[in-house]
Amino acid sequence: MGDAGFKVEESILNKNILTNIDILKVGHHGSNTSSSKNFINTIKPKTCLISVGKNNWYGHPKDSVLKILSACDTYRTDLNGSIEIKLKNNQYSVKTINERGINELL
Repeated sequence: MGDAGFKVEESILNKNILTNIDILKVGHHGSNTSSSKNFINTIKPKTCLISVGKNNWYGHPKDSVLKILSACDTYRTDLNGSIEIKLKNNQYSVKTINERGINELL
């Protein structure tokens, strides 16, 4: 989603091009300018990825966004380190790689 905000999300919903997705790269580092409740409830992601630095100046991801994402498995680079997704035979797995080693998650 990059830095897509609410207007871009609304445009995507109006075009009916995303529904019931497996993986969402959360927009704008989990700021409260993206990932609206309507957008997330419509596309229904199973897994959400948030690229965000530890102790960042902006306080991302915002608690309000994390609450909206609560129905999906959420991985954050500030907590989980690098996130690896492997696709095989219409299924995927998620691994995180951080200072403590590799953790199988899905």
